[in-house]
Amino acid sequence: MSELVGPCSPSVRRPTPTLGLRPAGSALILATLLAACGPAPEDAPPATQALLDAWGTVEIENPHPTPEVPPKAELRFDGSGVAATWEAVQGIEDLRVEDGRLVGRTTSENPVLLLQTEDPLGSDDELWSAALTVRADKGSRTALHPVRSSGPPLPAVVDRQDEWPLTSPLLPGEELHTYTKELDKVFLFEMPMATTEVRRILVRPSDEAGADFALESVRLVFRGEHLASLASGPGWQGLSEVFREALVARAPETLAFRLTLPERPWLDLAVGTVAEPTPTFQVTVTPKGEEEATVVAELEAEKVDRWSAHRLDLGPWAGQAVTLRLAAEAEEPGALALWGHPTVRSSRPPTAEDEEPPQTVVVFLTDTLRRDHLDAWGYGRETAPTLTRLAGEGTRFADTIAQATWTKASVPSILTSLYPLTAGIRGLNDRIPAAETTLAEAYRAAGYATFATSSVPFSGQLTNLHQGVEVMYEIGALRHLQEELPGVYQSKTAAAWMGVYLDWLERHRDVPTFAFFHAMDPHSPFQPHAPYDELWTEAGDAERFETQADQVRPHIESPLLKRFMAPSREELAKAGVDEESFVAHEKNWYDGSIRGVDDQLARLVETLDELGLTDRTLLAFCSDHGEEFLEHGNHWHGMTTYGEVANVPLVLWGRGVPQGQVVEATVQNLDLAPTLLELSGLPIPERAQGRSLRPFLEGADTRPRPAFTGNPGDPRDPDSRDEFSLVEDGWKLVWFHNPETEESEYQLFDHETDPLNLEELAGEHPEVVERLAPRLKQWLTHVQAARLDPDEATAEMSAEDPERLRSLGYVE
Repeated sequence: MSELVGPCSPSVRRPTPTLGLRPAGSALILATLLAACGPAPEDAPPATQALLDAWGTVEIENPHPTPEVPPKAELRFDGSGVAATWEAVQGIEDLRVEDGRLVGRTTSENPVLLLQTEDPLGSDDELWSAALTVRADKGSRTALHPVRSSGPPLPAVVDRQDEWPLTSPLLPGEELHTYTKELDKVFLFEMPMATTEVRRILVRPSDEAGADFALESVRLVFRGEHLASLASGPGWQGLSEVFREALVARAPETLAFRLTLPERPWLDLAVGTVAEPTPTFQVTVTPKGEEEATVVAELEAEKVDRWSAHRLDLGPWAGQAVTLRLAAEAEEPGALALWGHPTVRSSRPPTAEDEEPPQTVVVFLTDTLRRDHLDAWGYGRETAPTLTRLAGEGTRFADTIAQATWTKASVPSILTSLYPLTAGIRGLNDRIPAAETTLAEAYRAAGYATFATSSVPFSGQLTNLHQGVEVMYEIGALRHLQEELPGVYQSKTAAAWMGVYLDWLERHRDVPTFAFFHAMDPHSPFQPHAPYDELWTEAGDAERFETQADQVRPHIESPLLKRFMAPSREELAKAGVDEESFVAHEKNWYDGSIRGVDDQLARLVETLDELGLTDRTLLAFCSDHGEEFLEHGNHWHGMTTYGEVANVPLVLWGRGVPQGQVVEATVQNLDLAPTLLELSGLPIPERAQGRSLRPFLEGADTRPRPAFTGNPGDPRDPDSRDEFSLVEDGWKLVWFHNPETEESEYQLFDHETDPLNLEELAGEHPEVVERLAPRLKQWLTHVQAARLDPDEATAEMSAEDPERLRSLGYVE
């Protein structure tokens, strides 16, 4: 007996699983999912048919029930569950157990409770989700933070309130509420929480002094328990930090899809499993009207917790109506079988006709790259000869402004064409709403295969930027790609990512593809891989710098900046460290890291040529922000909007891009997505706030728009200031504003002659400040008013639709 599952079927529906990650997706992907319920005309089958989208019409043969899994790690105070000791770390008094609950009263806005267990919870397994059941009679937020045994010192974790993984709005009152969140991709200061053991759990019951609270339980779910509870269905599943849109099944289930194959068809998929014994994966085809099935392939996962990618020829059945079956067999019934992004694709015959859109689209983003360290922008060192060549063969945008000066806020603006405040990105745990459309979604909806790398959780699923991506390599995958990773922070990613991307591109060489390639190499710590570490250094430089670092480290107040060795000018002076030699060595390594990325760009260009894709490629090279080297007294980024962090490179190269052109007009990172979509012949999302740069490419007399950058302050800190800036008509206005006190300060710079904003001119040109200040305030009002309510993503859907999006990690 088979069971028909999905919103198009009148039969019984089984719940779809949540396979992980963060809410992502958009109405665009939902439309694709719902459209899959209607059969494509037999005389015109789509060139790309994602079986994940056709889940609504799949026939499940030999369905296997989802097992019931009892909770394993629940801390309670009524004698059941896992026993734990407790203590008030700070801001809590009168702590005691009463009626099976841990009760107390907060005495500060940052109260912290510590729970400890004798034995580790979830040793050698990934922490997947956590739930906090608590009540508090006042306050606005509650939070929970599992701390691994090898993690940072407890005081450092306590102080970093905005990095606690489970932070939720609090419903104050006398009733208990349970607050739940997936934690597998949460940024825990040094890395996402991966394979770990947990003995300590921090709890913030409220964020207001004088709150009476009662804690009933803390529930941790580890990956093994989570996987054991999954039902069959679509979702977003990761193996060794490589995540794919996937269909999950339990042996001996068979997923049967009825479809009409296009011309030159092949099946694009990966298979994987999570535990021994591994299942066998079989793909068969049965032509319509026939009973006998032909085995296309029998596959096995090469390793547990690893994907095995395959390209299966379906050519013998081109143009035919068939039943395509994905069957899993295992020694033990119920074993999980993961079918990664199974998609029927049609090979494109080789062509380079001018009127055709690009076949290969790549956004190559190099993190923390300021443009004044590139020889294409006049830098004295040859840090990026490949980029310089591509700029000469394409178009260089001489003055591009980032919309934010840290990755979490800037990358979403590049991939969605929304200002960070419109996208709702202010802090570490913010995510773009499910209804927003990313570049990957737009290209996936058009039939492109989609791929992404994320060198820090900010540019991946933690921010919902996995939406529309079929294959995403998260930062944790580097542990399995490189035997040794130099540096305190594993920030040199370009070489490893290029290897997996080129392998993927070779398998997809004859179909349209979109890739977001995120390289982290210029990010601090700046020391690059050999041989780039010695390009501009001399013998003994590294040892001298380490001596200086040890000397200044005790004087760096910020734990984050101490870890990344980013002292201020004042802190260097306190330590007696020579500022000039310290920064000179940093820049030597920074430039070497840039050269390392450029060599990987050369590797990409060479491979495009070998695959015959050069004439059919559209490449964008960009950055999310720059880096401070004490130009305004500090290191790091994300703290100001000055030129060293806001001025970034942008080069377009390939299909539809004029050769040897330089656009001097000021543009924004925000404009990249509309430009790529228009050059690809695809519609630009209605909510996009950037504009296509195609008129500049065509030499039209187009007036530049003002360019805006924003770094909102911390709303919890009454002394924190917002900082926003505007570039227009050759001027740059910087506005410091305290929302609590309404105090404002303006700084004015000549953007053309002083791009690093070193000479302040507001006093000399008050009329310019008077003219630009209202425009900056109007922009802020506009972008805040345009913010989409996260609930809008599911407001007009049926009762089942939000659950379908949850199964893909699109909404919570």
